[in-house]
Amino acid sequence: MRGELGMSEKLMKKNNLYEDLKQKQESASVSHAEGFVPLEDDIVTLDDMQRTKVLSPARLITKRFFRNKLALVGLLLLIVMFLFAFAGPLVYPYSQTQIFYKFDYLNVDYASARERTEFILYEIPDSPEVRSTVVNYFNSYIEDMKAEGLTENVVIAGDGNDYILKMLGERVCLITMRVLTPIGSFYSDAEIARYDRFSGSFDWTGDSFPDAFQSSVIAAVADGNERFEYSNEEYTVARMRNTYVVRLAGTAMELYEEAPGDDFQDSVEANLNGEPFVYNEVLYSIESAGAGIYTVMAHGATADVFIASNYVFNSVDVDVVLSDEFKRNALFALYSSSEFTADGQTYRLNPIEESIYITDDKGENIASLGLYAIRRYTGQDSLSLDFKYTVQEVIEDMESRGVIESTFEYELHEIDAEGQFVYDESGNPVLENTEIAISRKNTGEYVLTCEQITYLIDIYASRSSQNVLGTDGDGMDILARMMYGGRISLMVGFVVVFIEIFIGVILGGIAGFFGGAIDALIMRIVDVFYCVPGYPILIIMGALFDKMRMDPYTRLMWLMVILGILGWATIARLVRGQILSLREQEFMHAQEATGMKNRKRIFRHLIPNVMPQLIVTATMGVGSVIIYESTLSFLGLGVKHPLATWGTMINSVTGSSEALVRYAYIWIPVGALICLTVIAFNFVGDGLRDAFDPKMKN
Repeated sequence: MRGELGMSEKLMKKNNLYEDLKQKQESASVSHAEGFVPLEDDIVTLDDMQRTKVLSPARLITKRFFRNKLALVGLLLLIVMFLFAFAGPLVYPYSQTQIFYKFDYLNVDYASARERTEFILYEIPDSPEVRSTVVNYFNSYIEDMKAEGLTENVVIAGDGNDYILKMLGERVCLITMRVLTPIGSFYSDAEIARYDRFSGSFDWTGDSFPDAFQSSVIAAVADGNERFEYSNEEYTVARMRNTYVVRLAGTAMELYEEAPGDDFQDSVEANLNGEPFVYNEVLYSIESAGAGIYTVMAHGATADVFIASNYVFNSVDVDVVLSDEFKRNALFALYSSSEFTADGQTYRLNPIEESIYITDDKGENIASLGLYAIRRYTGQDSLSLDFKYTVQEVIEDMESRGVIESTFEYELHEIDAEGQFVYDESGNPVLENTEIAISRKNTGEYVLTCEQITYLIDIYASRSSQNVLGTDGDGMDILARMMYGGRISLMVGFVVVFIEIFIGVILGGIAGFFGGAIDALIMRIVDVFYCVPGYPILIIMGALFDKMRMDPYTRLMWLMVILGILGWATIARLVRGQILSLREQEFMHAQEATGMKNRKRIFRHLIPNVMPQLIVTATMGVGSVIIYESTLSFLGLGVKHPLATWGTMINSVTGSSEALVRYAYIWIPVGALICLTVIAFNFVGDGLRDAFDPKMKN
């Protein structure tokens, strides 16, 4: 009985252990407050219930992690990087693609000059329409005529009409069209057709003949006759292997209307060489249609269709556009009266020295005729007439001296530091004396250059209050591109690792759980992906994306998918190895005995037990992916301009060793960001590994 009572007391003491420990803790706190030193038995030890309750697995891992100083440094760096890449662009005023400009002095191409050698055609009103394919050849016709020293020439164009080109002067040509009308055909031993005896078919040179004619040919061939008659005309048949050539013997004339005269046929036959001839005061020409057939053309009335010139019309008022009527009538007036009308007004030609000015009825100069087309280098015809004549004089002096470079001074409109034209108080432009250099190119063009304040892209600008780190070679803010580049690099790292884990966990979990043939098949696939050369595939894909001109954002998506597909094999092998070990544990046998489905056993029990290793691998893998992506972008295989990544920013300044030294302020900070980010992920990964499994530290 006493033994049973002692045992009961022990059980009560054991059951009330938590209360005893609590009372002991309170008494120890009171004694310590009163200055009493407790005995060793009264001190709460590390293995008591309260201490066991505090050190749960999650808190234990967290405490181990935060005891690792390198891990804390890495975590702090990552927080800074994420704030820099994701929060920084929200408060920074500039985007990654914003281009900065500046006004600066630059030796720019101000204007160009070229001697007008091409004849410009001005259509004469109410003239017959000329096909564009014919118009395109008139310049070559004029050049050929001038090269032969002719002042007038007749050409037969592709539209069946002939054109008379007459030089009114050295730089003006009048083009007159004469209509050609076909009036008949002339035959001289003309080939009519070819007869194939085996197929019984006829290949006609021109229009087909009636069936009676064909029967005559077939009969002549069957009888072996070389001649036969049809409609009072004699024809010949000549054998050429299996083909018989049918010709009209001698000469014949077929007119579409009444003959101009009894001996007209003789005149045609005498001029079969193609030279035009006159018959009864009408001009005729003969064109060969081949195989002894000729077309007789009658030359009809003439009409002026174009007046062409290589003069340059320069307007005194650059805002006034001279009409084609003005130019056309001015050219006619050069070789008739000096007056002409255009657009309802009267004008007069006024030669001054070697120049020709055009004045209105008030005697004010309206335009002039020049030899050189002088325009701003942008192509605008907005230069003053005095400037054009000055340039023309300089060019003529250069040609007389045989030099290709020269300089002259001219007063140009002054431009202030903001790129605006300067005006005085009266609103008149302020002029400044400017030295202009002129040089002749191999193409015959003269280029005029001078120093002016120009609106330029502010490339490689130094640090300023506007651009904290300056600008790059595209005039974009370096700090903004570093922020956005970090965002893309970090996003690529996380997305790629997520894709790797997603694929690797599924395939590795299935392979490790089921084993056997499924495991062997998946592991062979893993071996294949281990053997796949990553860089050659990415080079091929990069070339394909360039050929497709893929959008930069779409290209970024595809890059992340490809990197994820190429890197899942390592995760799959890790998961498979862990599950092969875990599936033989007692708790898994217990779950199997309860009848739990395989899917739940894999994803509810096995995968969670593999998560610590996955977290460590993923954390350290993000840094590797960032390095991989930066390398690809550096090689031009990754993300394309204008999107910024750390790799493309370094690539932009690696053209030469001189560029690396000159633009070190661009690639050194970017390189430091890459190094710090990768090191931070490695520190955090090492800290998580040690926290999950302290034995690995030893």
